[in-house]
Amino acid sequence: MTDIAEKYQTDELNTMLQWSSLSYRFTSLRSIVKDNEVTLNEGKEGTVAFVKPELIVTQGATDVEPPFGPTHLQYPIPVKDVLEFIKLNRKYLVKGESGVEFSPEGKGDAENELKITRFFKQVALFDADIIEFDDEFKSESCESELVFALIANRSQKRFTITFRGSVSTKDWAIDASIGKVSPEFIQKFAGKKVKFHKGFASYLLGETHDGIPKFDQIVSILKKLYEKDEYKDFDVYVTGHSLGGALAQFFAFMLAGTLETTGLPTKKVVAITYASPRVGNKEYQQTFAKLEKAGILRHLRVSNDGDVVAVAPSFGYYQTGVNIHVKPDGKMVVGYGADRNFFTQLRLSSASMHSLTHYHARLFREENTDVIQMNVEDVYSTFLY
Repeated sequence: MTDIAEKYQTDELNTMLQWSSLSYRFTSLRSIVKDNEVTLNEGKEGTVAFVKPELIVTQGATDVEPPFGPTHLQYPIPVKDVLEFIKLNRKYLVKGESGVEFSPEGKGDAENELKITRFFKQVALFDADIIEFDDEFKSESCESELVFALIANRSQKRFTITFRGSVSTKDWAIDASIGKVSPEFIQKFAGKKVKFHKGFASYLLGETHDGIPKFDQIVSILKKLYEKDEYKDFDVYVTGHSLGGALAQFFAFMLAGTLETTGLPTKKVVAITYASPRVGNKEYQQTFAKLEKAGILRHLRVSNDGDVVAVAPSFGYYQTGVNIHVKPDGKMVVGYGADRNFFTQLRLSSASMHSLTHYHARLFREENTDVIQMNVEDVYSTFLY
């Protein structure tokens, strides 16, 4: 973490980037335990007995009734407990291509801190619980489903929903499904002319293994949370990187448009996205703007100069919100509704421009601190139109 990022680590642009990272990092950590914990893999060779695996996986607690409705986690996981698990099982964790990998021989070096440890030290600063982490049907096949987390952050009185970016074969197939659809669910508040990326719509509104669309699943958990006095004045934030960013802005649009019918008490929905592709047509962009003017929807969209994902799909799709465009040198460029041409962003190095690590490096520089320390409403009041 840079000095600038550390200085502003509780500000919204930094916090949401970290929660976006969590959807990748926690998936990797949970996969190591699910695939290699002896009690979860009867008869499999090479398994080990992790110390307190229940700190990050809850599959064994079948007799526990989830407190917040249809969650795959049987109980909330405090973020600080994830850090404790890493410390207790450091000998089984080593640096790898995916950030952290499993060492069945116990060759992890406790003297050298892993990046995932530094990451969870930062997010553990918040009094936050992971209420849901839905990686239940994550796989490398075309039967995979999207991965998301729902976090209750008591330090900032905020629910954060974070969607993971593209990793699986199914994710890439979803990205490539660029035909447009007009879901009946959305027509009720946005009209028939508003159309969306077919793949993104199917991921949030389509059939699932559980029989309940992801959008409905998340809303039902939020309703249960809002029934608790301790959460009644929490805000709703949505974030994600790449595919996760597209799902975040799409989810925020749907939730803001249905607040009256869903009965959620939140006054507005805030999306902060990184490297988000375009989601819908011109009518979508116009309806999005109406919800912004009504004060119930906000979107800060961070894009990186040279990242072509943030300007795709190219034809017939439009971006939304306030664009924060970071560059290799000089100050970021901020503008409401700003977008860029695909061909002006195409570089030989475009693939490397897409990573969250690269976004972090360009965003948290001294010349950008005036915007970094702004909250969403400050950004909108300064840059709207």
